[in-house]
Amino acid sequence: MSETTPLRGLEVPTEHGYRVLSAPDLGYADGAEGRLLEIVEAASDLSSSSQELASAATDWGTTYSLVPTRANVIRALDLPAGAKVLEIGCGCGPITRYLGEQCAVVDSVEPMAARARVARARSRDLDTVEVYVGTLDDVPPVPAYDVVVVIGVLEYVARGALDEAPYLAFLRQCHAVLKDGGTLVVAIENPLGVKYISGAVEDHTNRPFDSLEGYALESPARTFPRRTLDRMLSESGFTAEFLGAFPDYKLPRAVLSDELFRSSGQLAEALPRFPSPDYLVPRLQLADEKLTWRTLVASGVAEHFANSFIALAVKGEGASLWSSERQAVLFNSERQPEFAVRSEVRGSADDLHLARSPLYPDRPRTGDGKDVRHTPAPTEPVVVGRDLLQVLLDEPGRRAELLRRWAALVPDEEWAPVDLVPHNLVLRADDELVAIDQEWQVRGFDRGSLLVRGLFLTAVQLASRTRPERLQPAGTVAELVAALAADIGVEIDDEAFDRFCAQESAFQAVVNTTDTSLKDRRIRSADDLRTVYRHTLAEVRGGDRFDVQWQRASADIDRLYEMARQHEEEREKLVRDLAEHQKAFAEARAEIAGLRGRQPVALARRVARGVLARTGLRSRE
Repeated sequence: MSETTPLRGLEVPTEHGYRVLSAPDLGYADGAEGRLLEIVEAASDLSSSSQELASAATDWGTTYSLVPTRANVIRALDLPAGAKVLEIGCGCGPITRYLGEQCAVVDSVEPMAARARVARARSRDLDTVEVYVGTLDDVPPVPAYDVVVVIGVLEYVARGALDEAPYLAFLRQCHAVLKDGGTLVVAIENPLGVKYISGAVEDHTNRPFDSLEGYALESPARTFPRRTLDRMLSESGFTAEFLGAFPDYKLPRAVLSDELFRSSGQLAEALPRFPSPDYLVPRLQLADEKLTWRTLVASGVAEHFANSFIALAVKGEGASLWSSERQAVLFNSERQPEFAVRSEVRGSADDLHLARSPLYPDRPRTGDGKDVRHTPAPTEPVVVGRDLLQVLLDEPGRRAELLRRWAALVPDEEWAPVDLVPHNLVLRADDELVAIDQEWQVRGFDRGSLLVRGLFLTAVQLASRTRPERLQPAGTVAELVAALAADIGVEIDDEAFDRFCAQESAFQAVVNTTDTSLKDRRIRSADDLRTVYRHTLAEVRGGDRFDVQWQRASADIDRLYEMARQHEEEREKLVRDLAEHQKAFAEARAEIAGLRGRQPVALARRVARGVLARTGLRSRE
């Protein structure tokens, strides 16, 4: 192709399709590279939306590099089609692939040869992409690129060193290769992320609170609070704006701007989905992540506590890669590609609306669809009010009334509105219930199954939003469903629930991907439904909180102490009894000894037995 860059002008050797600048071999391999190469080389669909690749993911190492959600961190941005892009640390190429589909020139640099080989295989049909083994040090310091992409890389630059100098040097190198008006895109975890505050382990060390404590222990990486990162970018010559990514930049579902926090705390609180997934190590169940986020939003500081940051750092004066009309982006990318949706929050505080579009507009509709209609509204006003589920928690005295009002809205129609469930209702200030996010109509759901669906999902959502103690006396999902059903005057028996399971699993099979590695706490199969139905309310949240576990352990310890005290009292009593018996026995022996030689032996023995009987002891005769 005619497009070129100084990097492409270098005469360097080629191996396995990638070009070799140097051999840094920094040791970042995670062991999945060989399996990934086999999967990618055998695949026919290499696209950034490939379900063939996603379905081959079996663990975190393969999921991270194969699922379409991985590229959402860049999908959220407005990349110029004619842009020349430098990607530093491309890994196994999931973002490289998307960049190559969208931009004119993509130079991707990766220090690990095994990973570069996978990235080259993933982009083998794109002449827009060149993959290099090397580091940013190998890139000519010439302002040749419109965009420099640094996704999950800055934190590793100095191998966890606390000295800022190497990170600043790296950012200044990025500045040097950007054209005036170009943008550096940095995606990185937030050391103060709400998931870390709530007890999740630090992503790089698998230890809780490491980043909150400033990496007091040795770490292979270092992340930066927002103010620190902003200052570092400024000192490197950039002007930056920040976006918050949830659950993180790795598999982002929601990307929020600062403007959203100012214009709609309601949406800022509601759009992230909690709890964030624990990819490798289960967290300590400490504070509730969703409730903590709610408090941070209400306190006006939440933008500093997003789980990950996407920093858009501009060199000089240039157009932003994030439209001023856009306040947030949501991705429903865990669905079959034909049903995947991108939703944007647009407008001003007085006139916010959702704008929806296909996430993969070029993907043909391949599903049967004879029993499923997907008709999301292209635009929908943001309804100002309170989430119905939150009202049910905040005002439990109104629960029965509000649920009956919801049930009255549920119709009995051939094409059932399966999204007409309590978590898609908003209670406005005038006390009117308004439905939102009505995407799906499904044939086969009768009204009874729609009610079961709404009650079941409500029970699961309520359990995930609050502490189980607030939902007592219900202790399981099934018990909470029964209590909610009683509120609307219905009873759910096993036959009704099994009928719902069959209908729901058939619907989910049409809509969702077959990728089992992307469960993300979603409920899909009939077995999933039945399993969750049997869960305790604590299990829905990932298990008992640490304070509950501690209380239970303390109670067990108290019981053990009480048992030990009782055993000690019994032992002391036995010791006292034994001492008394020993004294009586000694007295008896003395009395017997005194009788010897004075009376016949038979008489002495009878006397001895009498003495022993009085002491409660027995003769050995």
